Amino acid sequence: MLTRYLQLVLAGAMSQIRLEKWKIFDSLDDQVKRSIHLAIVLKQRNDLMDSWKYSALYVTEDDEVFGMGENLNNGCFGTGDKVPHPEPKRIDVLCGKNIKGLEHSKEPSIYAIYAISSIGSVFAWGENSQGQLGLGTRKNTLIPTKITKTLVGKKVVQVACGTNHTLALTSDGQVFAFGSNYYGQLGLSNNIDKSIPAKVDGSLAGRFVIAIACQRNASLALLDSGEVFAWGWNKNNILALKVPNNDNQNIPLDVLRLEREMFSKIVCGLYHTLALSTDKKVYAWGNNSNGQIGDGTKNRVTIPTIISSAIGGVKDIAALSCASAALTETNEIYIWGFHGDQDILSPTINYLFTTLDEVFAPDICRPLRPKEDLSLSINMNDSQNMWLEHGFDDKETADFVFVVEGKKIHVHKIILILRCAFFKIMFLGDWKEKHLSEQTIEVYSFDAFYAFMKYFYFSELDVQPEKVLEVFCMAHYYQMNELQMKCERLITTIVTVENAAEIYEKAHELSAKSLEDFVFSFCLKNMAAVVESDNFKTLRDGVRRDFLQRAAEQGE
Repeated sequence: MLTRYLQLVLAGAMSQIRLEKWKIFDSLDDQVKRSIHLAIVLKQRNDLMDSWKYSALYVTEDDEVFGMGENLNNGCFGTGDKVPHPEPKRIDVLCGKNIKGLEHSKEPSIYAIYAISSIGSVFAWGENSQGQLGLGTRKNTLIPTKITKTLVGKKVVQVACGTNHTLALTSDGQVFAFGSNYYGQLGLSNNIDKSIPAKVDGSLAGRFVIAIACQRNASLALLDSGEVFAWGWNKNNILALKVPNNDNQNIPLDVLRLEREMFSKIVCGLYHTLALSTDKKVYAWGNNSNGQIGDGTKNRVTIPTIISSAIGGVKDIAALSCASAALTETNEIYIWGFHGDQDILSPTINYLFTTLDEVFAPDICRPLRPKEDLSLSINMNDSQNMWLEHGFDDKETADFVFVVEGKKIHVHKIILILRCAFFKIMFLGDWKEKHLSEQTIEVYSFDAFYAFMKYFYFSELDVQPEKVLEVFCMAHYYQMNELQMKCERLITTIVTVENAAEIYEKAHELSAKSLEDFVFSFCLKNMAAVVESDNFKTLRDGVRRDFLQRAAEQGE
């Protein structure tokens, strides 16, 4: 049966990572580059040369892990030595462990590094003066060492790092913290450092956390309810807590949010936070000295503030130091904050970038992975995909039923929640459906709604041509933009004299401009036949009048 862990399944291999922006990989041959499915890049200031030195760690498809470069931080490779490795050096202890995640601390030159395996084990090495490796000591270590103690039997799905503190998120939605606690950033109701992972309770007790993030000396958690909690360094309330506290905050408190607003992703710079809402808007708060909030000023922001809606719907966000970036649904990159030695105070489109990773190169804001299809909130391996395909309309494992034309379609709430913001609000918000196990659909046909639900499991549009316009309307209503575009492409192949007027009216009603224009062009070429069709005669008066006026203008 599907479990809540599927919310945080680590991605399998997809397309190739684009490595050309990171010069440290230039010496690798093309075959090796193609084999890399996960990488991080580290840097350290070279004061003598007034420049930066770089190192890299990467994982290949055949489950081997390598380090190369300057071997910063007195042994950041995990190879047990402190010497540079211009050529890749195999990290034996991590090979064969199916490493799916790599993370490192925020502060350059004092790296603590973490590797997460597919079974949820965490290996840590590097800087450990505050116990941030979670190994029960304060000794630096040159060799990746498995974190045990309180994480035994737990499956870790994410690690987030501040400067000297670390968070680990487990598959059952619990957060563990370790390292420096001077500012209360561990959230343990005290200011005592911890060298062994300690569970964060307080306001998080009994709640399910789906993501974590860290500022330099603060921590944040995103709950499955869409709420955000924060704790740690909070000078001038840069954490935007609902109950303002301008001092250090040592227990999790909820962040102020707009009424009914729900967040689906959080990321942090050194002292600012970005949050992506379920309706694809970007909110920001915290320090704004370089314009990283994106509100057009450099004034500190202590209330989550929506970034200009002019950038349209956003499907991914990233932050690094004093800079921010967003990827829109139309695959445009917007940047703001400190970029290229200048402060950009408002989101500005940049056509030079195609991925968020490239925005920050040669630094990185997150581990480099193959380019993902972010229309999916979860990414599965082949066996898990097979399970999903068999799970569709399976009444034995489903936990929700849609009744359409008297027939039942069995689905899993978690799949709908993760793939669609509308259903996330419906099932996790305060709607009545949250407490129901069945809903009757009256406005769509069974065949169309069945194809719509099937798309959630297969990511393929399997529908009869005569039903595709109906699915197109559903995709619009439920805000499934990728599906809407697939429907639109299919519709353009089935336009006829008999159905053109109906498609035109629906495209006009839904403001689907490209489809409307396509059908209009078809109608112009077949004007006499279209006007004589039954569908044209049933057009609403306003639509018919606008159509004829537009046609007359085209004929001038």
